[in-house]
Amino acid sequence: MANIKEMEYWLRGRHDDVRLECIEIKHPSFSRDYRFVRNHADGVRVKHEDDRYRDYEPLPLTIKAAKAADDLQQSFTIGIGDVGEVMPYEIDRLRRGAHSTVRPTLNYRVYLTSDLTEPMTSVRGLEITDNQPQKRGAVFSCQAKQLNKTSTGIIFTIDLFKSLRGF
Repeated sequence: MANIKEMEYWLRGRHDDVRLECIEIKHPSFSRDYRFVRNHADGVRVKHEDDRYRDYEPLPLTIKAAKAADDLQQSFTIGIGDVGEVMPYEIDRLRRGAHSTVRPTLNYRVYLTSDLTEPMTSVRGLEITDNQPQKRGAVFSCQAKQLNKTSTGIIFTIDLFKSLRGF
């Protein structure tokens, strides 16, 4: 579901205000965190939720939401280009590292060029689940972590459900 800032942008936004789509890819075994912006040729410096400024490099990206935004299961398919020299080495570091069972995480943020101090939209902590290397880049899928396999959102404990004590 759209938040207030998004609705303001689409209903009353300025014609010269551009949405900057940013992704951040992290893993404990990577040599650094990777931050890319899709639609800004010079890169951009933005303020994260922890009040620290971070620089995003320009990179050709395609970002496609896999489902409706009001669904609780957030997922994206992202295509990145021109990282053929960097990402294969990072994937090797991931496989050989101490955290080889941990999936890389992706944070997706959208900023407006008029306000780089607060994201208009933010989806954080997505797990990268599928990676398809391409000749010049990669295409990967990411989704929210699977916390509850029953998909009801309810954790069944004895404190909440006294009748479970017999089982």
